[in-house]
Amino acid sequence: MSTFLDSSKRPPLPSDVTRTGQPAAAARNTTILTADCEFKGAMAFSGELQLHGRLEGTIESEGGTLTVGEEALIKGEVKVNDLLIYGKIQGNVFATGRVELRGKAEVYGDIHSNRLAMDDGVVFIGKSNALSGKNQPATDFSKMFTRLGAAAKTNTAAKPSAGSD
Repeated sequence: MSTFLDSSKRPPLPSDVTRTGQPAAAARNTTILTADCEFKGAMAFSGELQLHGRLEGTIESEGGTLTVGEEALIKGEVKVNDLLIYGKIQGNVFATGRVELRGKAEVYGDIHSNRLAMDDGVVFIGKSNALSGKNQPATDFSKMFTRLGAAAKTNTAAKPSAGSD
């Protein structure tokens, strides 16, 4: 008698089927690193990663989605497709898709992304740069302000002052 169960006769386990009823193998892989995890160095992943611990170094993924949990802290560079931040990042962020700062998120560094969304109350100290793929020339607003300044001078010179009659 075999001590191993025939997997073809057992009902599927919850981990075998996704919420949509599709086999887990067809779904995106999600890796969860809990709050008691600490890493130092370079980390790469595919699919989805939920980081609730600490990382000092770099983290990157081509086409992957990273969720930085409320207790998480990343000290280093992040390069992913989509990034959802609830925790803290101290370093520059590069996202080819979107970056969302939610809840009590804190980012101390520059964000390079195609799309950026922030909730009220988040902390973002750095610059935001679009990754449109094109180098667009900076818009020159000096001409517009020069014209407005000249128009204002013309209007005040044409009107008599309130004290003269």
